[in-house]
Amino acid sequence: MEMTASFLFWKYLHIIMFVGWVGCDMGVFLSAKKSTDSSLPFETRMLLLHIALRLELIPRTMWKAALPLGVMLSREMGLLEISDFWLAMVWLFSIVWWAISMTGAIFYDKPWGQKVAHFANIIIGIVGVGLIVIAIMSAMGNGPFDPQGTWLLWKVGLYGLINLTCLGIVVAFDPMAPAFMRLAVEGSTPEIEGLVKRTFNISIFPIWTTYFLVVVVAFIATTKVI
Repeated sequence: MEMTASFLFWKYLHIIMFVGWVGCDMGVFLSAKKSTDSSLPFETRMLLLHIALRLELIPRTMWKAALPLGVMLSREMGLLEISDFWLAMVWLFSIVWWAISMTGAIFYDKPWGQKVAHFANIIIGIVGVGLIVIAIMSAMGNGPFDPQGTWLLWKVGLYGLINLTCLGIVVAFDPMAPAFMRLAVEGSTPEIEGLVKRTFNISIFPIWTTYFLVVVVAFIATTKVI
């Protein structure tokens, strides 16, 4: 295919998206892990957790950006026929999805913020399952993507799966906030410290699964070996 200026532009943004996603998320992971260290002063642990939650807003943004950027690249490569109207709808949905997700994350300490976050989780699940179904239907010749672009279908399906593993991270890490609230009120006890470490350890599986899948998607998109 011809490497047009618009294709190179969207490809560049796509690369930046991957770097910002995984690179920043490693900072989130390491900060959150260190916050579970019971030998540190409580104020230091709270600061580390706060840093983790604020850094997480960057991969949260990149994760949502993957959807419209992927659609733009697919269109530029001729593997997706989509009208300007539906393209605008994809961008609108992605922006609204991002705004809901960010609102829920930033204001999670408020009851209404938790409701927004719960709604955002529902959207994540719908997007994840929906993309997997779209990839399968396209492979059968009944979807929007060219069935000949098998590497792209794998990429779409795996991105859908990544949404589900990200949802797993959110759900697994959810008890961390109330555990730290108890830590602030009751002080360090074996029960609370056990809850903190257990919550983090449970979240490790979906975290590393997500990293692995992102690397696989990047490899498939770059090499097109499938």
